Amino acid sequence: MTHLNKLITSVGFLVTLLAGVACSPISQQQQLPPEPVQPPKPVYLPGSYEYFVKQNGYPTTMHIFQDKELLKQANKKSPIYIDLEHQRGRIYVNGKVAADWPVSTGVAKHPTRTGKFSVIEKKATYASNSYGKIYDANGKCVNYNADFTKDVVPEGGSKVGSSMPYWQRLTHDGIGMHIGKVRAGRRLSHGCIRTPSLMAKELFRITKHGSKVYITESWESCYPASATECIAEAAAEKAAKEAAAKAKKQNH
Repeated sequence: MTHLNKLITSVGFLVTLLAGVACSPISQQQQLPPEPVQPPKPVYLPGSYEYFVKQNGYPTTMHIFQDKELLKQANKKSPIYIDLEHQRGRIYVNGKVAADWPVSTGVAKHPTRTGKFSVIEKKATYASNSYGKIYDANGKCVNYNADFTKDVVPEGGSKVGSSMPYWQRLTHDGIGMHIGKVRAGRRLSHGCIRTPSLMAKELFRITKHGSKVYITESWESCYPASATECIAEAAAEKAAKEAAAKAKKQNH
């Protein structure tokens, strides 16, 4: 056999071998795993409670959620919850969140205690007996944040209790819900539950003497799981955006 014939035979053998390898099936061990199927992202209907918590930086937001139809059905038996950790208030109707709003409760020195309470007094116009302003004999305010149980009124002076419109008393020692200055996620009061005007008036309309108010350390047990999922999802998206922004800044 000539060298040329040997070369042709060798090339033919290699071509046959490569073709056989290319056409042979991949063994089970060599097969790539299937691409993971991503579950579809949930769709939250505008106007729903889940949409509210997903869109507004919840819970640290001054936005108020109201389901008008549910609120029309609210009555004395509709439970109200005050969530101290997240500084939010919620009222339920037929097991659903009818309204959700920001509150400002007691600071560390004057904490709002937890427990089950009842509305025992309601007054649309009310002034505190414990806290307010102290004036001297000339009418000049000498203490803007007075504690009447400790601070002395100068001779000839006077004291004026802090205004607490739409007052709803929960305890005999002066803890209640009322209109007051609120900052999202901030504790500001001497123990009372400060509430935005819109919700304070709405709650005053709904409640009666004996209406139940539950003050909890965190989420109430009936808080919808779907809403906590929305909060976690929104937090993850926020963290991802912040990380991307940080990486972009570092690259520049």
